[in-house]
Amino acid sequence: MKRLRKPKLKDGELRVYWGRPDRHDCPDVVLAWQGHRSMRQDTALLHHHLCSRHPNPHKHPIFSVMEPSLIEELRARGYDLTTLKFSIQKLPVKENRVTYCHHCGGKVVLAASPQEQQP
Repeated sequence: MKRLRKPKLKDGELRVYWGRPDRHDCPDVVLAWQGHRSMRQDTALLHHHLCSRHPNPHKHPIFSVMEPSLIEELRARGYDLTTLKFSIQKLPVKENRVTYCHHCGGKVVLAASPQEQQP
């Protein structure tokens, strides 16, 4: 039996993989994030698009027919979900020489480049 391990994530990383959320749970699709707490919303967005069923907009009344989630659709098409791996790294946000820290979310002023220091 293959042992499923919890991956080590980099700061600002959002990852989807096949594994166990807890050692007592059955293997399933796991969404994980590392960084500022605002990434939790990004994880929820990813979960919504990958794992949630959506109503068919062409059927009336609405919500009478639910379309399968992307994960269910991939499984139905014969894909092996145990090989599922998806990872994306968040870029630092820059506004007027200001970026945001991945750890605390606080503003960090960037140092001026050598070209900007020349009179």
